[in-house]
Amino acid sequence: MNEDQMREIAREGGKEGGREAAQEVLKALGVDIENTIEAQKDMHFLRDLRKGTSSVKGKVINTVVGALALAGLYKLLSGNRWGA
Repeated sequence: MNEDQMREIAREGGKEGGREAAQEVLKALGVDIENTIEAQKDMHFLRDLRKGTSSVKGKVINTVVGALALAGLYKLLSGNRWGA
């Protein structure tokens, strides 16, 4: 047995071990690995949820910055009397 054959055996063993480990993790997370369509739907739902929460975070940050800018502008201009 030469070194290339040993590498091939190790590579195949790693692939199988990796697949089994991934399946166990997905099972632990509650993903139905036997029904691939349902698993894909679950992954799409999670991706959409992640994107949605990211979008909400951005909007909240923009709102807070806008409110602080408005408060600073009010404070700056409240000392000036208009029309007096």
